[in-house]
Amino acid sequence: MKRFVRMFRRTKQRDLISDQNGVAAVEFALIGMGMFTMLSGAVDITQAITIQRDLNRVAAEVAQVLAACKGAPGCAIPVMEAINARRANIAPNLGTIQLGMAYFTKDNNRVEEIGGFMTYLPSDMNADAMARLENKDKGVAVLATYTHQPIILGLANDWGFTTKNFRAPRVVLSYRPPAP
Repeated sequence: MKRFVRMFRRTKQRDLISDQNGVAAVEFALIGMGMFTMLSGAVDITQAITIQRDLNRVAAEVAQVLAACKGAPGCAIPVMEAINARRANIAPNLGTIQLGMAYFTKDNNRVEEIGGFMTYLPSDMNADAMARLENKDKGVAVLATYTHQPIILGLANDWGFTTKNFRAPRVVLSYRPPAP
């Protein structure tokens, strides 16, 4: 009871200066906010690294499967349709993954006879195809894209601090005709 009465009695000026009640709560609030922000950043960076790794893996594996068709449209199109229908099974952690797949022929330093689910190759993939393939080679291109929704950093998302759009391009040789 004495403690309760003491709480309402008039405190002296000296008691107010030496009183430390509440300082720990303020310190915790200031330090805790910074620590939570750092934790959120670590979670977001870890997710970004994991997503990019998964996209690179999916693009590489799909490109290798398509390359096994040796550039034959009769083989490549059904395989592309089967892969597209099974996107959720191929990348279960990336629910909204988009796969662009194409087969093509490099002829006279140009990509020609492109077929599949892409009407053209983006500039970086086109440059990769020109560097990797020789004339008359058949190749496949896979572009895996994913838009990420951050879990924790909604506020930083508004400020533009998070990476949201991920992409993984892959160009692979499918068939090289025998030298004449």
